[in-house]
Amino acid sequence: MKSFATALVLAVLPAFAATAAHAADNPKSVALVRAMRSDEIAVATAKLAFVSGSMTERYGKTNKGCVKRIPYADYTSGWARVVDSVLSPPEIEKSLAFFQSDAGVKYVEGMLRRMRARQGDVSMLPEFPGKEEITPAQLAAISDFSSTDLGRKVMGKDFTLSPAATALGKEITEQIARKCGGK
Repeated sequence: MKSFATALVLAVLPAFAATAAHAADNPKSVALVRAMRSDEIAVATAKLAFVSGSMTERYGKTNKGCVKRIPYADYTSGWARVVDSVLSPPEIEKSLAFFQSDAGVKYVEGMLRRMRARQGDVSMLPEFPGKEEITPAQLAAISDFSSTDLGRKVMGKDFTLSPAATALGKEITEQIARKCGGK
């Protein structure tokens, strides 16, 4: 997960910025991004970096209130393009089926709960009420998907450290700095 967070705030390709704000061509990719909550996680991670002060040296002081108001939805189509750059259409379909299943939803919610717990009260991630409860069948489905080549591709470095993800992570960071008063 650490590599995921790191990848989200790294370097960008200048041409990518122009396309990030437009709607994605593939609605299945958009649906997968939302099911995985990649856009939400990326923006929350970048926002936390600014609010905690760890970006001050590189980008200067930013307005924390402005940073907190940055909507993740501004980057959903950019993340859909990341999906399209890493996965084939059949892989997108299979991944979407998993992440929209009860097991996939539990996986994402559990990941977000653990990230939020590590980050503490300053976290920009959503809260999930109640306890995390995963049935044996859901656990088996998570295990089955994550042990496939596709599961490792989607949940691992192929996705999070892809050139497109790295570029978008940097673009998110730079846009927040520009919008909220950084250098």
